[in-house]
Amino acid sequence: MQELLQEMVETYGDQVYRLALRYTGSRAQAEDVTQETFLRAFKNLDRYDRSRPAAPWLLKIATNICRNWHRDNREVLFDSSYDYMKTTNPGPEEMYLAREGEEELLQAIGKLPQKYREVLLLKHVGELNYKEVAETLDLELSLVKNRLYRGRLMLRDLLAKGKGGSSNGE
Repeated sequence: MQELLQEMVETYGDQVYRLALRYTGSRAQAEDVTQETFLRAFKNLDRYDRSRPAAPWLLKIATNICRNWHRDNREVLFDSSYDYMKTTNPGPEEMYLAREGEEELLQAIGKLPQKYREVLLLKHVGELNYKEVAETLDLELSLVKNRLYRGRLMLRDLLAKGKGGSSNGE
């Protein structure tokens, strides 16, 4: 059993951490969520169906922990010191523009309702396919696709407002 958990940590640890970091916005909190995820996985290893991929199961545990964190904190903060977008030797201007764009994206994601934020994070940060997102959140596949579509539209609108629509009063 410990070998299986060790393999899960080595294979999916970074994926769980990235999801937690995007959800919580804090490196320290993401590390705590990652550790708690694998602790709960170990405690419930007897419930894991080994004929299925581990990623959706682990990311479901991580998502539930993140939901609890979000409920308890009621505010999503993003750690802007983390370099989310890694490029090869960017110049100062590219670094500034990339960081500015990433911070704007993170703030917009944080403003989305939870049901849309979760599917976007699982799909794009957790790198799950539609079926795995549906399994992770216990949703119908069509609902996952709908939430992804609507979440992307909301995100696009939030980003568009940030680029030109809110320069008057802020």
